[in-house]
Amino acid sequence: MTSTLNWLDFSAEEQRRTREMLRLFEEKESRDELGIGQVRDAFSDLLFPGTSVLLTRARYFLVVPWCGQYADSTAHYRRGRQTLDMVERRALVALKAAAPGEPGIIGAYAGTAVKNLPSVLYKQALERYGIARPAVESGVLAEEAVGEQVTRDAPGRWVSSLPVAPPGFPDAIDGGVRLSLEEASWLSEQITVATPDSYLTHVLLSEWPVDGVDWPWSHPAVETAPTEMASVVMDAELFSLAMHGAALLYNLLISEWYESKDLSNVPSPVETYRSALDEWAEQALAHPKRSSWDTAAMWQRVMSQNPRVEGNIRARRFISDWLEGFVRGDVDGIADDDACRQLIKQRERSIKGAQSRLANEKLLRSWAGASGSRRLTYRWSNVAALVADIHQGLESSDARA
Repeated sequence: MTSTLNWLDFSAEEQRRTREMLRLFEEKESRDELGIGQVRDAFSDLLFPGTSVLLTRARYFLVVPWCGQYADSTAHYRRGRQTLDMVERRALVALKAAAPGEPGIIGAYAGTAVKNLPSVLYKQALERYGIARPAVESGVLAEEAVGEQVTRDAPGRWVSSLPVAPPGFPDAIDGGVRLSLEEASWLSEQITVATPDSYLTHVLLSEWPVDGVDWPWSHPAVETAPTEMASVVMDAELFSLAMHGAALLYNLLISEWYESKDLSNVPSPVETYRSALDEWAEQALAHPKRSSWDTAAMWQRVMSQNPRVEGNIRARRFISDWLEGFVRGDVDGIADDDACRQLIKQRERSIKGAQSRLANEKLLRSWAGASGSRRLTYRWSNVAALVADIHQGLESSDARA
């Protein structure tokens, strides 16, 4: 059967990275102003494989293959043949109608004119969890041809255990974006089997809720994590804490130049960021593992996940220099530390050149008060939403015949 899957010609990983970068760029406080994104993403993939900041609700893991199956079922029609694109747009209308006001509805505002459809946003995750099994042009399954790219109109398969689509699909979707008990059980098993040793699976299988948990390392499941998994979580936490200080110092430097130019659209930014750095220093000094953090082991874990990090010499040098100060330096004096200030200035200018906010007065005047100032969470808000969906489905008595 000819599949209706129609992915772009460059690799799935490149597609996902590009869309994630654009999504993060839209969120000013989450921008990667200091070029640490490669390491951030390596940690994200170590903790939560298959995820991205583009994922919203867990039921799309079923809606997309249901759309593919429906489109394939019309392939033999001369008139009325439905492409995956067409079926997805019908399904989006049905989801919106079934779940008015629910968060995470793709196309909630754009409707059928939405540009990025679920099949594109969820492609990498569907493959990672063994739900979608695309083939390359030669007909060999992608998992049997590591490194090859998925080509346009390549044949594909959906896992045979996929629960049946609800009656009336795609023009009616009972339950909207909420999983039934059967669907939640199936999806939990797919993720668990595909990523058995991940923190994602550990959190998913725990009995603890994710609601109200702000950070992955704050979830109670970390207390029962195996040794290596716990080490990855600890590395991610300390890296997030350390680089938050760098981000705050960067914003302080912008603030000082901003106020020196008598700009006032952003009220008292110097005071704001000095206060934020004081709070950050208190957190850093209070962390019991900061001064004993094995950053060499951290780098080994990161480079094992993404070997390309090793070749990014400038980023590694900048991060290593900053981490050295974080682990062994005087963190409570960082706001006025000349070496730290110079390190941040040089790094930002080496990345942006003429577009540096520390050198380009035009960009300075358009500054909104925060540039990459938010602490790294490694997609936690997206992951928590997916896990919450699955947990709620598992607690449901609605099997939806």
